[in-house]
Amino acid sequence: MPDPTTLPAGAFRPEIDRRIPAFHLPGFQALLRRELMRVWKMAAMVVVAPAVMAMIYFTCFHFGLGAERGTDTGERVLDFLVPGLVMLSVLLRAAENTSFSLLYAKIEGMVNDQLMAPVGAREVVPAYALSGMLSGLASGTAVWLGSLLLWPMPVAHPLAALLFAAGAALMMGLAGVLAGMVSLKWDHMSAFFTFVFVPVSFLSGLFAPVSAMPPAFAAIVQANPIFYAIDGFRWALLGSSQQDPAVSALVVAGTGAVFLALCLRLYAQGWRMRG
Repeated sequence: MPDPTTLPAGAFRPEIDRRIPAFHLPGFQALLRRELMRVWKMAAMVVVAPAVMAMIYFTCFHFGLGAERGTDTGERVLDFLVPGLVMLSVLLRAAENTSFSLLYAKIEGMVNDQLMAPVGAREVVPAYALSGMLSGLASGTAVWLGSLLLWPMPVAHPLAALLFAAGAALMMGLAGVLAGMVSLKWDHMSAFFTFVFVPVSFLSGLFAPVSAMPPAFAAIVQANPIFYAIDGFRWALLGSSQQDPAVSALVVAGTGAVFLALCLRLYAQGWRMRG
């Protein structure tokens, strides 16, 4: 075998293993690192802004209670509100991060390099989804810490809270990947958040328990997977919930699995990936 140091540039080197594994770990790591670096550079928008917005929401609700402020009823309202605001930030940032990144890569033409690289759906989809999940968790943590300044409250089940937040963030990160694949321009992305995400998020028992809703409206809310993500997280923080936490965990995991299967299938086909 010839000495590799004596071979001319570009010469075939038989000692290099050129077989592409079923899961290309270096490619996955490189893409995940790129996405996390982008989140880090946008930390002010991803972490600080949601915390400030949530504190404004909380302050408005706090003063909006009026005569109920300081009473047991008012305290229960604020206890109910905090998990919803934290989870709303987790879900929004997770979906926003992945959809924005994927659509930006399509519009700027960077997705062509991604499609030609020796990585496929098995590496690309998890990298995007995990970056969305981590950005959502970072945002939710900032909102939760900010809420402690205004309304300190103990966490009943810390590990369960982390698992529900991570599962919900992963679910919405995958939903963001789907939105990024569907969208071909920024108007499409704006329509997704305006007409899909915001209504689905607010019709999820975010600000009011389903027990206080009319039966027909409560049935609509309980058909929403985000309701189970928020309710499970609320149980983890408060120790009480409107649904069985095990059912909530199954719904979140099942919805995430469906989104993952769709993302893998569509990305493998190159569906709407050329911008």
